[in-house]
Amino acid sequence: MNKPYIGVFGSAFDPPTLGHLDVLQQAVDHFDRILLVPSASHAFSKKSQSFLTRLALLNVFVDAISIDAVLEVCDLEAKMLQQSPGKPVYTFDVLKELEKSYRGSVNLSFIRGPDNAESEVWSRFYKAEEIEQRWPIFTAKERVDIRSSKVRSILGSIVADGNNTLDDLLLPTVKNFIRQHKLYQGNL
Repeated sequence: MNKPYIGVFGSAFDPPTLGHLDVLQQAVDHFDRILLVPSASHAFSKKSQSFLTRLALLNVFVDAISIDAVLEVCDLEAKMLQQSPGKPVYTFDVLKELEKSYRGSVNLSFIRGPDNAESEVWSRFYKAEEIEQRWPIFTAKERVDIRSSKVRSILGSIVADGNNTLDDLLLPTVKNFIRQHKLYQGNL
């Protein structure tokens, strides 16, 4: 029996956008299952919505999309953070922990968005070279220019609830969740 291929896609998902969806659409044919791992303590010290809020947003996002691979929201970073409070959780450590938990029963790969593939960003990753040596990396191409930071900026400046600026950036369910919970009012 062949070992299943599992892709690990980590991000702040603050909020999950159509850019994240595009990465998943590019990766889907390469994996049997994709783990979406929201950051609990961002290594680059990004300020973001609470982990539980982003986890809820990510679940709304996953529930709304239809992709051939099995998508699974994974809260491993939060569990790792509980073991070492106040410290960043690094991609390398997440992959190592997943490798340990699967005990060689899967082929594990790292899914990297085009923003993290930029050399000035990738070089800041903890043990970037070792990640490249230990695990295959699937790097998505830049097909859509949508960043969560752009969405947060727009949301921070929107006055009217009926603004359609976000229609090309977010899934309707994610946009509705953000509005219902009054998230991102004022820039983060």
